[in-house]
Amino acid sequence: METLTFNDFGLGNFRKEGFAFIDILRSAKLRITLLILLPGQTLPQHLHPPYDNETGKEETLRVIYGHTRVYVAGSDKNEGVKVPAGKEAYYTVFEEVGLEPGGQYSIKPGIEHWLQGGQDGSVNICFQNRVDEAKNVFLDSDSTGCQIKPR
Repeated sequence: METLTFNDFGLGNFRKEGFAFIDILRSAKLRITLLILLPGQTLPQHLHPPYDNETGKEETLRVIYGHTRVYVAGSDKNEGVKVPAGKEAYYTVFEEVGLEPGGQYSIKPGIEHWLQGGQDGSVNICFQNRVDEAKNVFLDSDSTGCQIKPR
């Protein structure tokens, strides 16, 4: 049985920038994860670049509880966007896709994006076609990315 894992991306403030997850299935070609965001918690901006003769990782997020905001390139920043304080330089895409339970959104490879939990947080199922988290590129140079380090 998989266990609940917490990741603060090496940034030292889990409640502000982090997420919790449980891998349901993980193979060389497919990953299905239960992704949990606390209220207002942010999964930092990053992208999934091409690698190993592949176009990169595509991920589809489906909300099963709460509200998740997905941010991608598009419109200018609207008044409702809440970037973590002091981290404004690392958040540059602001087209908001708001997802309620049952809502689903797919992020194509190479697209910068970030996620944020709504007022009550959110629980999501995330489907990904590639699982080498070391290939993800995070804008914040202090981030260790999705690499989970034992504590």
